[in-house]
Amino acid sequence: MWDKYIYGLIIFLLFCLLVGSIFITFIYTPYLFSHYSTKEAGEIVSKIFPFYFKSGWITGIIIYTLVGVLSVKEKEIIKKLKWFVIATAVLILISMALDRAILPIAESLKSEYYHILSEGKQNEAKIIFSRFKTFHGISSVLNLVNIIIEIFMLIYILKFLKNYRKSYSI
Repeated sequence: MWDKYIYGLIIFLLFCLLVGSIFITFIYTPYLFSHYSTKEAGEIVSKIFPFYFKSGWITGIIIYTLVGVLSVKEKEIIKKLKWFVIATAVLILISMALDRAILPIAESLKSEYYHILSEGKQNEAKIIFSRFKTFHGISSVLNLVNIIIEIFMLIYILKFLKNYRKSYSI
């Protein structure tokens, strides 16, 4: 009986993660860059994105754990949710990479760019900015991949529950 609450929590967590991802990526960040200077918007975003990326891997670990809890009652659930579990693992790994590696490197390059630019070294600044753009591009692509994974996971779990609701009394 308690499994329906676990499924409900998984759906709730995925929905919150997806809505937050879409809001930050497609509404909040573009709004900041359209209303503030690039440097000011970048400073604001640099305060938000570490929490945003952390929320992805922490939520992923919680969901992964909840599926593990479900497997205590039904041993076959991992097989039935195989692609969901794989997607969760990929979400966790990408979010950790964004949080722990890519974002810190991009932030360091951005700081170095503004420092070198303030010293009037235009050519060196262009090189650093090019490296920053590369990491920003990687970050953007991985962020979009995560959003696609979140959509996949939400659809997958909803379809799973629709197909198996009678056996789970949901």
